[in-house]
Amino acid sequence: MNGAHEWLIEFEKDPEHPEQFATELDLALQQINSDYEAKRYKDIALRRPILHSLKKGIFNQWLKEKGKLGGQHKVPRLSNDREFIEEIKRLM
Repeated sequence: MNGAHEWLIEFEKDPEHPEQFATELDLALQQINSDYEAKRYKDIALRRPILHSLKKGIFNQWLKEKGKLGGQHKVPRLSNDREFIEEIKRLM
């Protein structure tokens, strides 16, 4: 089975149609990144993104647990391993 990008998102307001949002995100990523588009072609190398809608405050809760709330600390946006995502998903 091919992999997929996995996204954790805190929405201001959850989308009415999460599957449609995921489809539109996937299409937008393909339009701005030809490498992503090639990998998504017929799901050859990547499946469509996996999205998780988080309740408000999860990212701040995770940063606080790490002792990094406030200041210049930010949630990592990309990671090649699952350490951060699994820690954050545990708080869902």
